[in-house]
Amino acid sequence: MIVIDTDVLAIYHLFTRDERYGDTETFMKSTHRQPRSTTLYNLMELSGIIAASGKPAAAKTLFETYARAGDMKILYPLLPLQTPELFWVEYCAQVMTLMERGLRYGDAKILWVAESNECSALVTWNTGHYRNKTAVPIMTPEEYCTA
Repeated sequence: MIVIDTDVLAIYHLFTRDERYGDTETFMKSTHRQPRSTTLYNLMELSGIIAASGKPAAAKTLFETYARAGDMKILYPLLPLQTPELFWVEYCAQVMTLMERGLRYGDAKILWVAESNECSALVTWNTGHYRNKTAVPIMTPEEYCTA
């Protein structure tokens, strides 16, 4: 299953005049029937972009649409149920391990969920944020479509 990063979703839904929109749209349409996902963190980030642009109702609607979508799975961190204190200790330890690879906090959370869910690729326009920091293949939408 592929993981789609926030920037790809933002271009697809919001920034349709971006020069990368054509490749993004092709990617989104060509993967419609494939197992694909985004992380809870990506979806929250996308909703925040929309809400910050003065459209909180649209942000909530988009979030709910993705939560119900049959063609896009929402991935969550995989941690055993435990007390809140132990959850946060484990969460911080897992994310810190990825930040030690040179990732920023937001990217570390996304990669952590992608790796722990054994995803086949992470599709992003921000390949430099992830490449050489994981065994998960990192591809742009254009690279994914031509692979």
